[in-house]
Amino acid sequence: MLCGGKMNKPSFDLSRTMPDDLTNWNCELEASLERIIIADRFRAGTLLSVIPERQRWEEFLEAVKAEWRFWLGYLGRHPYCLLTLYGGLAFYEYDKREFWPQFAKAVGVSCPSANRQNEINRDYARVAQELGLKILVRDSGTDYVGSAVYHIGVPLSMWDGFLEICEWALWRDDWKELSAEEWECAINRRTGSRTRLGGFLKDNREAVNAMIQELHDARRILTEDESLTINQIKQACLLRQEYFDEVPETAEFLRPSDPESLFQDRARLIWNEHRCRISLYLPSVARDKLPATWKIGGLTQEAAATPDSLLLNAAAFAHPLLLTLEAGERHETQRLRGLSTWGLFDRERNRFVNPERQPLPPHSYAFISRERLDCVKRRGFEEEENPANESCELEDGTTCYITQLWPTGGSAELRFAYNGVERKLEFRSPAKIEARLFAGTGGSAANFKYYQQCLKIEHLPLLCVAVPFGSFPDNDAALQRKFHVTIDRHQFNGRWEKQHEDDQRDFYFWRWDDEPQLHGKVALAIEAVGLGLKFEYQIEVLHPKPSLAECWRNLPGAFWPFVLLSQPVAGKKEGMSWDDLRLAREAIAPEQQKLSFPPLRKYANYGLLEQHGQRWLIAESRAVLETSSEVEGQLHYCGSPAFLWGLLRYLSDKVPTSPAPVIEVVNPRGELPFLKLSLQSDQIGLIGKYLESHKQEVRRVSDLWRL
Repeated sequence: MLCGGKMNKPSFDLSRTMPDDLTNWNCELEASLERIIIADRFRAGTLLSVIPERQRWEEFLEAVKAEWRFWLGYLGRHPYCLLTLYGGLAFYEYDKREFWPQFAKAVGVSCPSANRQNEINRDYARVAQELGLKILVRDSGTDYVGSAVYHIGVPLSMWDGFLEICEWALWRDDWKELSAEEWECAINRRTGSRTRLGGFLKDNREAVNAMIQELHDARRILTEDESLTINQIKQACLLRQEYFDEVPETAEFLRPSDPESLFQDRARLIWNEHRCRISLYLPSVARDKLPATWKIGGLTQEAAATPDSLLLNAAAFAHPLLLTLEAGERHETQRLRGLSTWGLFDRERNRFVNPERQPLPPHSYAFISRERLDCVKRRGFEEEENPANESCELEDGTTCYITQLWPTGGSAELRFAYNGVERKLEFRSPAKIEARLFAGTGGSAANFKYYQQCLKIEHLPLLCVAVPFGSFPDNDAALQRKFHVTIDRHQFNGRWEKQHEDDQRDFYFWRWDDEPQLHGKVALAIEAVGLGLKFEYQIEVLHPKPSLAECWRNLPGAFWPFVLLSQPVAGKKEGMSWDDLRLAREAIAPEQQKLSFPPLRKYANYGLLEQHGQRWLIAESRAVLETSSEVEGQLHYCGSPAFLWGLLRYLSDKVPTSPAPVIEVVNPRGELPFLKLSLQSDQIGLIGKYLESHKQEVRRVSDLWRL
């Protein structure tokens, strides 16, 4: 457990090697369990430290399969193995709908009959009680599967849901003081249909409190010391390696500012769509461990002090993948999830995910399979330009099939059949409280200039907080209490008003009691009291030019990628994730059609947008200044619309008698949308000068779509 930064190692010595027979396994597991004092054995999660890590767990199952026929006659012969079998299945394989199919697969037989299941369950319960472990009894009888889950704590299949509870507890400063009724009500709201997780959280309040606090402590430690990585904290009892490898949200919760930094010493599979290759990212190796060699299957590569990659291609279609670093007599092995027959590559996180997790976040994915998928049905994904089963030849000549998954909303579903087996994958956005600043709604969303880390704007910006349903008994009251707005560290009066909602969240905007009159640069901040969260921006309110209010037409409309990505919250380097874009759309233009990935990709193909990992950003802005026989002049523009706001203010100062040009969103059929300004003769030369003096912000070209 984590306490004041101290970490206790699991009682099971995972570094030892043992013969694969159950007698030796039983002796080793007995020694591990004996290290758990009797007083702790009735606590939830007490067996988690005894369950072997994934690689050793699979070796344990091989021993079980080899001796199952003989062991089944008297399961009490290896009682510690029986406990570990139930506990390991509860941790690694538990599904909210099934247990016995996984049990049958683990021991290498067909699914046991109901009578045989009862016999095995009774042997398990007897062994558990003899060793001082709690067996749960419900109104409907003895809950054997529930007992196995109770003994190990939170299964991998439930871990992402537990993280959402931990996130919720960060915001509820009274979460430990809730009455039993209030706790049950809160858990019911947060877990929904995940009844087993909800039951565990409600029935084991004391142990759950300790687990939540442990995650909060780990988050604090990792936030304070950004040099720590997963390998340095995974020895904590609760924070097992599997929670990181198979649920990336663990790192996002523990170090929200830079989750990838926790994985810098872990290898991972990478899919390169442009080169049609599957490679292995190799982390850097400390110089004091060099020379060393990476080995996986029959492939080898010298380790280096900087990150490297190793081509796998067809070799990636295996499971598991065991990567070993050999340095003299020392060997370090990482167990990686291979693709087996198919894999799901998360473009936003730049890694393959565990497809057994349900639900998965609605990111953009490449579904890669060795054989064609049958009966493909997608809901909530873009399909028109992304047919299923596109043939792809890897660099080594291996043929595989790609099904692109580009979500259009916060939830989605994929159904397919592979080798006659039907599967369903579900996708849903995690519920998080988020605070943001935007320039405004509709056309006013482009009326700003972000210069030298200062937001120059004609009016106070839009302050928005998104709160998932059920976060608090009363979202409105909690928001007024927890989120304050300050200017130069002085709190101003106002309140959060609910504007609208989507399928998961309420959206609140800040309304000032008396809008402050600001002069010069000030620091505007949204602060979450008691949580250490602060979103601060430098702003400067400029003298307004009312004549410009009618310049925008149909904004954001089809030009939404640039309107959303130009927002100051994105910054100049970081860009916006898909979830950020969805949040921005809900705040700026909730009536806007659903977002989709194809426009982003098309603009990226022309070099106007870029994707860095899971974030999108504007690569450059372009302008074409021309004259024609129909009008005196035109400016065609594609890029950050905020640049045009500065241009309009410039024209207003230079030629105040000329009406400001109207900016139209032009959306030609089959082409990409862009902006058009119809100009008068006295504006053309001024715009040419403005473009010349702002070369760092916009590139003047003869064709918007030429790279």
